[in-house]
Amino acid sequence: MEFLSNLLCLGMKSKPTDVAELMSQRLRQVQERTESLRQLQQATTDLLGSDLRGRYRVANLRDGVMIIETDSAAWATRLQFMKLQLLQQLRQQGFPMLTTIEIKVNPTLSRIERQVTQNLNRLSPQAASQIQELAESIGGSLGEKLKKLAAHGGGQQNNS
Repeated sequence: MEFLSNLLCLGMKSKPTDVAELMSQRLRQVQERTESLRQLQQATTDLLGSDLRGRYRVANLRDGVMIIETDSAAWATRLQFMKLQLLQQLRQQGFPMLTTIEIKVNPTLSRIERQVTQNLNRLSPQAASQIQELAESIGGSLGEKLKKLAAHGGGQQNNS
C-alpha cells in the first residue's frame, strides 16, 4: 500500500501538460528544421551552380554534419572534390555550425528526376497536326518517322 501512495505522490508533483501544447511545440520544431534544411539547400544550390542542379539534395543536417545525397557515384566523386570549398563558403554564408559534409549515393533521385522530365515532354494537338501534315507531304522514311512523332500528340488522334 505504501508503494501505491508513493506512486500517487510522485504523479502529483508535476502539473499535467496539455497535449495540444506538446504537439504545437513538436510541430514548431519540425517547421524550424524544415526551414533550415530549405535554406541550406538554397545556399548549396547557389554555390554549386547549374551544372549539378537536380543531381543532388541536402538530405539531412545533424550535429554539424550536412549529408548530401546524389544520384550516381560519378556525381558523388565530383562533389567529394568540391566539398571542402563548399563547406568553407557555407560557413561564410551563415552556416557556421557545419563541421563536415558527407556525400552519399541515392539512385532513387535519378528515377524521380526521370519521371518528372518524362511527364513534361508532351506534344500539343496543334503541333501534332502540323507534323502529320508535313509527314504526308514529305513521304518516305522521314515521313513515316514524322507520323510516329505526330501520333504522340493530341491524345494520339492523328491517324487520318
